[in-house]
Amino acid sequence: MGAFALTAVAALSGCSSSGGADGSNGGSGTGVRTGSVSAAPPGKYQTLPEPCGSVSQDTLHDLLPGASDYSGDSALTYDTDRIVGCKWSGVLSGQERHLHVTLERVVSYDPTVSDENKAEQDYEQKASAAHIPDAIPSDSTSPSTSASTSASTSASAPAPSDSPSRRPGSSPSGAAGPSASSSAPGADDPDTAPRRVGGIGDEAYLDDIVTTEDSDVRREVTIVFRESNVLVTVVFSQGSTDKTQTPASGPLQLGADDVAHELAKKIEEAE
Repeated sequence: MGAFALTAVAALSGCSSSGGADGSNGGSGTGVRTGSVSAAPPGKYQTLPEPCGSVSQDTLHDLLPGASDYSGDSALTYDTDRIVGCKWSGVLSGQERHLHVTLERVVSYDPTVSDENKAEQDYEQKASAAHIPDAIPSDSTSPSTSASTSASTSASAPAPSDSPSRRPGSSPSGAAGPSASSSAPGADDPDTAPRRVGGIGDEAYLDDIVTTEDSDVRREVTIVFRESNVLVTVVFSQGSTDKTQTPASGPLQLGADDVAHELAKKIEEAE
């Protein structure tokens, strides 16, 4: 029994001492293998801005003129270091408007994948799920940028994809005129196709969807953008109980664009 026990121990010792191909013991061999894997750098942003205070009061009053409270309702999350959100509601010409923002700080649990690379992967998954085209069109810009660019050409022959003129002092987003509720085609409505846009964060896309249910019709404009390892979703929607009056795309796209730019700035300030 004693000889068997010693033989077994010797065999185990032999196994453990032969772990390295260069004759080094198993412990040092393991150390070499672990050290050869370089940990990916942490994300640029380690905190998130407070969401309900990240959109200016001027913008909220502009987009939601009939709101009774502009403080916003914080989204219920269980890890505010990772994901936060806020929502607001208002009424424009009898039509409900809703604004919802979500900010997510992406963290990679794979030591070989950086937080930013993981955020890129998550962003592309969202874009794919929304059927956003892969390539960024050569003339693609954010709604606000394309609006100012198209102002000089719209006077002669506005194209269907032209964005509405940017407001200098006025506010088409909150205006109660026909462009806020009419679905008639024209220069007031920009391109409604899902597309990637420039000028917001590192990359961004816009999705403009109209849904109908019973006697109601709703337009929902979503902008998703990535700022390094932070993903932001802005959803600005308007509903109508009259199915013949589809909410116009232009004011909603411009409003979502305003909010997206403000959030991008807030994230940069949080660095």
